[in-house]
Amino acid sequence: MDDLSRALDEALLKDLECPVCMEYMVPPIKMCTNGHNICSKCGEIVHVCPTCRAEFSVTRNVVLENIARRQKYPCVNRRSGCLELFSMEHIAEHHAGCAYENFKCPYQLINTCSWKGLKKDLMRHLKNAHPLFSVGPILSYPNLTGVIGIVSCFGELFTYYKQKKNGRYYAAVKLIGTSSEASKYKCEFTLRAANGIEQISNTFLVHGYSEDFETIFNSRKCLNLDEKTINLFVVDGKFNLTVRLSTV
Repeated sequence: MDDLSRALDEALLKDLECPVCMEYMVPPIKMCTNGHNICSKCGEIVHVCPTCRAEFSVTRNVVLENIARRQKYPCVNRRSGCLELFSMEHIAEHHAGCAYENFKCPYQLINTCSWKGLKKDLMRHLKNAHPLFSVGPILSYPNLTGVIGIVSCFGELFTYYKQKKNGRYYAAVKLIGTSSEASKYKCEFTLRAANGIEQISNTFLVHGYSEDFETIFNSRKCLNLDEKTINLFVVDGKFNLTVRLSTV
């Protein structure tokens, strides 16, 4: 019976493959006038059916959409060794932190490292290749120029990035893992004046690795200060900014 179930699942997955991008289709699923299917993403750029060249209908394939909602999907890293299965609501989250995924080095963000590999090999690469790698829950940044840092804490890897843009300073922390894993951690940014008394402190949730820093900065769910405020805390080109990581 198990063999039969696996065979049926494989057959259903084959029917759910988009004929253009070969990825699994998820609702809404478009049909041509002859009944062939295509994913919504490809439907926006392909104007005739790739199977029969017929025009697309406004009708959606509701039956196939319902099957897609109930189906368990294999990880895209199955050939690399991941045997996990997920519903379509959770597969994207898994892909963001799959241990068999090829992770890019965080320093690709500033075009200084082209390394990519498995998550388990990333820590070794960071320790060997990047001197800014640090250990512990507190990160200290005394200057305005350094833009990226890596820290090992709580048995996880975090990446910190700050940027000056349109007269404002932004900074955020991401966990090298999924968004749900990242939600277990928070980061507190504290900017202190030279007198040791005045300070600005903001706390935010850590973001998942698949989240884009630019999107995070635009969302304002991160440290976000105007240049005039920052300059009040700068002494001889340096400022006292610390980032404290902790569990929620």
